[in-house]
Amino acid sequence: MIKRKRSYETELLDLGPSFYTNEEYEECLNQLDRIGRYLGGNKATLKTLHNLPKPHSILDVGCGGGHFTIELAKQFPDAQVVGIDISQEAITFARKKLQHANVGNVLFEVPPSNQLSYSPNSFDIVTSSLVCHHMDDDQLINFLKNSYQVAAKTIIINDLHRHWLAYLSFALIAKPVFCNRLIFHDGLLSIKRAFKKQDWIHYLKAAEIPLEYCTITWHWAFRWVLRIDTSHKFKQ
Repeated sequence: MIKRKRSYETELLDLGPSFYTNEEYEECLNQLDRIGRYLGGNKATLKTLHNLPKPHSILDVGCGGGHFTIELAKQFPDAQVVGIDISQEAITFARKKLQHANVGNVLFEVPPSNQLSYSPNSFDIVTSSLVCHHMDDDQLINFLKNSYQVAAKTIIINDLHRHWLAYLSFALIAKPVFCNRLIFHDGLLSIKRAFKKQDWIHYLKAAEIPLEYCTITWHWAFRWVLRIDTSHKFKQ
């Protein structure tokens, strides 16, 4: 069940393709899209984005199958949107999906390393959804530091709330509703690897990001949205 501190047990998706079939993986990507759309995750990020000035560029980190990245491109047609993922399988899937999406302002790519190897202030917005819980503490702190350099205006991070009710609810509905081994196993583990509000405060302090420029809001269903204003860097 849910413990006071995060779990660091590795998810099947993070163990690599030898632990699942391609069919399982692609179905998992599609199911994750449905989870984001129907359980409020996508809505929470989009609501935050639409409260900001329209961006000219967006970097979506850990884009997975690209469903939400393509939605970002549709919502912000005047912005250049780049989706990155360390999984070549995910990027291949996303590029196939893009062929039928009727949008021209999206690029999918595998980054050269696990670091964000972009110049400072390369993108107006850096987003990530359901990515940070895959990281250990050091990786997450480095990710926050790197994102803070790359984002010229705002960072928006959307991830799970570590809560016993979220765990119990998912345990009850996941198998009959989603029918995917990866979704059931990794979904429960994702909640155990997820965050409480105090965790985010700890990571922000460790990354030396001023808390006065950060907001942490809770959204249904059991999501945290972390918004970091990075535009103040130009006022210092």
